[in-house]
Amino acid sequence: MTKIQKQHIVIIGCGNVAWHLAKHFCSLKKFEISVYNHKANKALNDFKTQLNCNTFINLNEIITGANFYFICVSDSHISSVSKKIMPFNKESIVVHTSGSTAIEAIKTNNYCQAVFYPLQTFSKGDTINWKKIPILIGANNNHTFKLVTRLAKLFSKHTLQVNYNQRLHIHLAAVLVNNFTNALYASANHQLKRVNVDFKILLPLIQQSIFKLNTITPLEAQTGPAKRHDEPVIKKHIKLLKTDRDLKKIYTHLTQLIIKQQTH
Repeated sequence: MTKIQKQHIVIIGCGNVAWHLAKHFCSLKKFEISVYNHKANKALNDFKTQLNCNTFINLNEIITGANFYFICVSDSHISSVSKKIMPFNKESIVVHTSGSTAIEAIKTNNYCQAVFYPLQTFSKGDTINWKKIPILIGANNNHTFKLVTRLAKLFSKHTLQVNYNQRLHIHLAAVLVNNFTNALYASANHQLKRVNVDFKILLPLIQQSIFKLNTITPLEAQTGPAKRHDEPVIKKHIKLLKTDRDLKKIYTHLTQLIIKQQTH
């Protein structure tokens, strides 16, 4: 029986996105995974010891014969890292995974360049259900788009072709609903600690707030003192925040935003 040759995936970077991509690729049993980083560290070593990936610490010696190159580094380093990728096969695809960077940031001379942006928050210890995660795809030509889409469908049932402007707006929206909301969770946790209450008391409220959005719009789902124009309650909250000027300012601005949204 002829042994089917595995496709070779190169991942550059060893952060959370790189980890979950590598973990899923490894689970499919049809890829050979090589992970490159600019320096040795525990995160890179985990790819080797826990996922059985090949690991390397010299970005100047990235192999030239891989099928896909995934650039999983900070946005500001995408261009400089991409210049170190010199595939000899014109069918090799160089991909970045950023939500806010144009495909033109990839500075290789090869024919096939693409964006593969999973719309999700990743922490290393998370259990990720890839089938439900939207993967936003862009490519510099139709041939590359088809190949990247085929690869993305090994991850998710929800793949979507978007242009750079659409992806940037989606990334902004994701920051608003995820990163900014999480910062408010952290502030809420701080407030509760002051009176010796566990943050978990808020989890049913958070979960119900998210659940409602399956059936109604965010504007329709809005509740609370700002929507009711309940000035006495708002003043009490602001008084509690007198020692936290930043959060007091945020509370005031968000209250004004809610009032404005509800009157339009």
